[in-house]
Amino acid sequence: MKLFPALALALLAAPSFAGDQTPPVRHINPTTLDAPHGYTHVITVDGGRTVYIAGQAPLDQHGKLVGAGDFAAQTRQTFENLKAALAAGGATFSDVVEMTTYVTDMSQVDAYRNVRNQYMSDPLPTASLVEVKGLFRKDVMIEVSAVAVVSATTAHQPHATP
Repeated sequence: MKLFPALALALLAAPSFAGDQTPPVRHINPTTLDAPHGYTHVITVDGGRTVYIAGQAPLDQHGKLVGAGDFAAQTRQTFENLKAALAAGGATFSDVVEMTTYVTDMSQVDAYRNVRNQYMSDPLPTASLVEVKGLFRKDVMIEVSAVAVVSATTAHQPHATP
């Protein structure tokens, strides 16, 4: 039944705050914590519409792996998928307030950051980077999920799927 996904998307598209103002998003790095490198310690949001992005992996729109054995290529495809998912929810990378990244090889963290920095800039979201024994397929090396907050004035129209 196609009614439920359409209803869910309609609910996501509805603003959850009054007025046409940008939701106040504050990036906080308390001096009582170690200085972060590549993330923000605390983000607070007052108002806005929240968009949750499921874990994205380096698969193309047909489910084929992109970049077999190449961590940077897999990371690039994963971020392209995140970009498409954010757009579907009416958001961009600048709206992301939280990310969780799973990698199968932590020694690739510099390659990850190099690609991420092509898509995102300061202030960066809160983030967790976790090395795991494996993901849903042995040939997949990275998966990233995200949460974004957008206002009614900056949101792009969400793209419904047929």
